Amino acid sequence: MVNKITDTIERYCMIGKGDTVVVALSGGADSMALLHSLFSLKDDLGITVHACHINHNLRGKESDRDEQFVRDFCNSNSIPLTVYSLDIKTDKHESLEERARKMRYECFEKLCGSLASAKLATAHTASDNAETVFLNILRGTGTKGLGGIPPVRGNIIRPLIRCTREDIEQYCSENKLTFVTDSSNLTDEYTRNRLRHRLIPLLQEFNPSLFEAVSRMTSAVYDDNMLLEEIAADARKGAETDNGFSCEKLSLLKRPVLCRVVSGILSENGIEPSTLRINECVQIILEKKGKINLCRNKFAVVRKKVFRITYEEQQFRRKTT
Repeated sequence: MVNKITDTIERYCMIGKGDTVVVALSGGADSMALLHSLFSLKDDLGITVHACHINHNLRGKESDRDEQFVRDFCNSNSIPLTVYSLDIKTDKHESLEERARKMRYECFEKLCGSLASAKLATAHTASDNAETVFLNILRGTGTKGLGGIPPVRGNIIRPLIRCTREDIEQYCSENKLTFVTDSSNLTDEYTRNRLRHRLIPLLQEFNPSLFEAVSRMTSAVYDDNMLLEEIAADARKGAETDNGFSCEKLSLLKRPVLCRVVSGILSENGIEPSTLRINECVQIILEKKGKINLCRNKFAVVRKKVFRITYEEQQFRRKTT
């Protein structure tokens, strides 16, 4: 497994000498293997390793158990650790899972921002990657979704992205690593769990090397997407105006490039770039007119052949009796 990790780090230029790598540490097998392997390689890689645990306080005593387990391990191995304790509140527009993820990454970003040359390493594996691909297919996806979980996204790196759960289990066994188990992963309450427990085993009957096969596919798609993203970034710069983006210039782009330009604009404005939203935006760009309600008070608008995202306060009329 260590060879897979070092090859992945080198291929995607994940880490440079002098970097601080913050490991997202849940206490589960994947994150424990990630922390242990990177800490063992820190001298060879020339890096500093720092662990970060997020207590979501959603599983009562089990959450506290996980936090104490992580504290004990890092203390006994002299690994710097930062712990955040969250009070998660949601509204009707956001699921508990979505809110928890958002708050978790806000904590990671805060910690990385306080450290010099910090990268965030998450313990996503080849198994997680395959599950993500199939979830994307079920929801309807473009080639970007077929690329699965990107090995690198900004300052986020995933050194285990080519390692399967079998690799992780073997590594933990060989290195006598203990870990905790999140009981919520054992139920079929969440879509990902149902896919993991039901669909994946069925597909493995057709191809026992399913995770490796999906990894090869996502690696190829990722490389293609990186090239298209570079082309889209240049095209976007060329279409910028004082108050948006020129529909005349955007409409000259090949559709795969145009879709990526739109996707980037939506993401920057805090809007999920779903295939449906992207296609709706592309349509008004090509027609050079129109207005779309993307979500709540956010709209995609084309006026005077300029495409832009606007924010409009909802107006409510008080009823009179």
